[in-house]
Amino acid sequence: MVIGMRNLMALACAALLAGAQAQVVNFRQELLDAVNAERKAQSLDPFCLNELLMDAAQVQANDMAENNFIKSAGSDGSTPEKRAKAQGFDGALVTEVVGAGYRSAESIIAAWTKSASAKKAIFGKFTVMGPGYTFDKTRKFVHFWAVDFAQVRAHSN
Repeated sequence: MVIGMRNLMALACAALLAGAQAQVVNFRQELLDAVNAERKAQSLDPFCLNELLMDAAQVQANDMAENNFIKSAGSDGSTPEKRAKAQGFDGALVTEVVGAGYRSAESIIAAWTKSASAKKAIFGKFTVMGPGYTFDKTRKFVHFWAVDFAQVRAHSN
C-alpha cells in the first residue's frame, strides 16, 4: 500500500506542475494578445512571438520572483540584451518592460500603457516580443511579468 500511495502522490504532484505550466503558457499568450490588441488600436503591426526572447524574459520573471524585486536589471547585474544573447537571440535593440502584482495580462498592459518608457517599447519599432510570467504565492507580489522586445536582424546569404 505504501508503494501505491507514493505513486499516487507522484501523480498528484505531476498534475499540479502540469496545471501550473499550462497557466504560465496561457498568461504568456494572453500577454501577447493584449499587447498586439494595443498595437492594432494604434494601427501598428502585431509583434511576432520569439521563443528565445520568451526564454530570456522568463529568466527575468523567475529572478524577480525568486529574489523579490521588480526591475529590468537582473539580480546578477545582467541586462535584457545579455539575457537574450545568453539564450541565443541574435537580434538588435533588445529592451524589456517588467511589472509585478498584477493578476492578469489586461491589468499589467493597462499599467504599462500609462508608463512612458513601457509605451515606448510596446508601440516602438520592434518586430518581435517574448513574454515571461512567474506565479509565486509565497512572494509579496505573487505575479511577476517581464516582456522582451527586439528587432530581428536581416541576414544575407
